[in-house]
Amino acid sequence: MSRILITVMMLIVLAFGIFLGTRLNRGGDSRFERQKKMLEAYGLMKEFYVDEVNGDSLASAGIQGMAEFLDPHTVYLEPEKVSYSQAEFDGNFDGIGIEFDVINDTLLVVTPLSGGPSASAGITAGDRIIAIDSVSAIGISPQEVLRKLRGTRGTTVRLKVLRPVSGKIFDFLVARGKISTSSIDAAFMLDHRVGYIRISRFIATTADEFRLSLAQLKKQGMLRLVIDLRGNPGGFLEQAVEVADEFLAKDQLIVYTKGRNTGVMERYVAKSGDGYEKGDLIVLVDKGSASASEILAGALQDNKRAVIVGELSFGKGLVQRQLPFADGSALRLTVSRYYTPSGRQIQRVYRKGVAGRERYYQDAMTNILPQKLFAHSDSLLYLKNSDVTVYKTSSLPVLVSSIQRGKIKATGKLTALRDAGGVIPDYWVTGKAYTDFYQELYQSGSLDDMARKVLDNPRSLAQGYRASLDQFIVDYSEESNFEALVIKACKMKKIIFNRVGFIQDRKHIADAVKSKIAHQLFGAEGQIMFLVRSADPVFNIAATVPVSHP
Repeated sequence: MSRILITVMMLIVLAFGIFLGTRLNRGGDSRFERQKKMLEAYGLMKEFYVDEVNGDSLASAGIQGMAEFLDPHTVYLEPEKVSYSQAEFDGNFDGIGIEFDVINDTLLVVTPLSGGPSASAGITAGDRIIAIDSVSAIGISPQEVLRKLRGTRGTTVRLKVLRPVSGKIFDFLVARGKISTSSIDAAFMLDHRVGYIRISRFIATTADEFRLSLAQLKKQGMLRLVIDLRGNPGGFLEQAVEVADEFLAKDQLIVYTKGRNTGVMERYVAKSGDGYEKGDLIVLVDKGSASASEILAGALQDNKRAVIVGELSFGKGLVQRQLPFADGSALRLTVSRYYTPSGRQIQRVYRKGVAGRERYYQDAMTNILPQKLFAHSDSLLYLKNSDVTVYKTSSLPVLVSSIQRGKIKATGKLTALRDAGGVIPDYWVTGKAYTDFYQELYQSGSLDDMARKVLDNPRSLAQGYRASLDQFIVDYSEESNFEALVIKACKMKKIIFNRVGFIQDRKHIADAVKSKIAHQLFGAEGQIMFLVRSADPVFNIAATVPVSHP
């Protein structure tokens, strides 16, 4: 478009704006005056800036700046990001499997998609990607991120990642892969009575997938169901509502939303689906369970239909609507807040602006312990052993009515709920921290390397279990030369072998390698089955906690 044509169009828009503004609002600081100021700033920058400025880029930057001023979940999406995001929820693309944002010129991993290449490599939520294939990613645009991280399945990309909590930098080699269209990672019976379903996210097909899995487990005689929402970042609100509907009686409230007006914007209630309205129900959550996951957990908790087990959830109680522009870009704008049936608004406290957004995601990586929320947490102690400590928060009679009403009730037990946000589990499970040595092995990708070396060795003990997942889970533990295998992996990754850390976390390291081997031999469902049957203390709690029915 020529400069003359652009100038003419700007003058026409300005003239029409002046006419409309004088007719609708003659006040001094009117909406028109603010719009006029923005248009003038655009024209001045385009005309007088020392270097030539691309008009589209300048406009996009302005919209991005406004979005960043609002809240951490309002974002401006360039056309490529819109296409990528839509494909992610429709499920037809190859890439490394991360949800990302570019904040303050830094590429932030919002969450790695469950079961995707990045999650398998050890990349975690909150990581900062500072280089892609040896090229700095500082100042990278969202379009460039998509161009560099998407690609042909099987090709690899090298990522240099800064982990702010530890201040360490890690190198990852990630193989691009097909990002699964399925949102159900696993569905199986643990024994003759306990069923398990893991939902990785809420996409367009989640409710249909879930109903199919639920029906199959019911046919097998399921009496207790565990739904695993750990690490589930959310997705479509309507899909979470449909899943909740399977467990609730007709007309029970699931969630409601409020926009700028004080009245109720929209209510979502159950329609007598009769999927599983009677049996025992447990829901697992952690700090990675967000948005639609929290809608499901909160609805089942408030209706006393399920027992929630795990950690405090993420705390995202804002609803976004994607509003498209003519050029294919879009504004994903927060338009309302959602509330659980009892009136909880579980959004974590945030501060506006880029700095507030940065702090918001940084805080999301921090484990909040019960001691922060409850003045006398010891009185809630339910179970303690060498692996975990469990607090029974559902014993607090005022808990549900106190959370997120803008005030903290004077119960003598609650201390900081407003800042924490999130869904507080009925059984809050905390575990001992892993050693730095274990975390370094995990973050460096050494565990995957060890699993591959075991399977590449025709004489390894694991070779004898290729035909049976059950035998593998029960009988295989580790290789006879396991310590030597770990030492060799450390040398390859230039990690200092820490004998004290190795001894302290040997079982966890062995279990982690075994889970990687299970994934390679039996797929994602096989890996999950091993973890929940043998190496998941949270699931062990969920399988045994008492459930009372309304």
